[in-house]
Amino acid sequence: MPIYKYLIFDVDDTLLDFYPAFSTAQGNIAEKLGIELSKEYYETDDKCGWRAWEECRLDKTEEKDVQENYHAYYYQYLRKHFEYLLEAYGKVCDVQELVDCYLKSISSSKAIKEPDTLSVYTKLSKKYKLVLATNGIERVQKERLFDFLPYTYKLYISEAIGLIKPTEDFYNYIMSDLKCRVDECLMIGDSITNDIVGAKSIGMNVCYYNVKGKIKPENLLVDYEVNCINDLVQILL
Repeated sequence: MPIYKYLIFDVDDTLLDFYPAFSTAQGNIAEKLGIELSKEYYETDDKCGWRAWEECRLDKTEEKDVQENYHAYYYQYLRKHFEYLLEAYGKVCDVQELVDCYLKSISSSKAIKEPDTLSVYTKLSKKYKLVLATNGIERVQKERLFDFLPYTYKLYISEAIGLIKPTEDFYNYIMSDLKCRVDECLMIGDSITNDIVGAKSIGMNVCYYNVKGKIKPENLLVDYEVNCINDLVQILL
């Protein structure tokens, strides 16, 4: 096995569980608007969200325009999402208030992906320099990562550095800032596109965190694959 100096971790759905954060936000928005929490509400909110997401082309991270304006489009997406939700329920509310409520709700959630996630992260920090690399809003991600930061060497948030995964520029920025070689790093993440393909594009070794047991594409080249966070201890310690 190569001798790594840096372990680079994705955040959402690798270290932190995004679903509880999103679910809490949905509930807080519903309460603010006086809408009963129900299956219908969740389905309606999901439809509004996906409609806005597709219109803002946030899934088109391979496009140069989206790469350069991702965070501006993300804020547009949030506004559109809640405009569509207000329209669906015939409600009136300041859209920015809903955006702020959503971001505050997401920020407050520190739910980890697995029970042993933080303890494994702590153990690894004794041997490696741990790096966090995430697409997200700076103020939101910093608050959510509070428990991990004492064991983290460097934190790279897309909004803060003006670059997004899976671009080569994002990963090259990390290499330049760390002043290290690509063979000294291992990328660990759950996203095939953003984490695995993105890191591989600059020749970095990768570990696919496949906690959901997905069938990966036949042409996907990974150096390691783990199905739970504790597998990292067996591989790296």
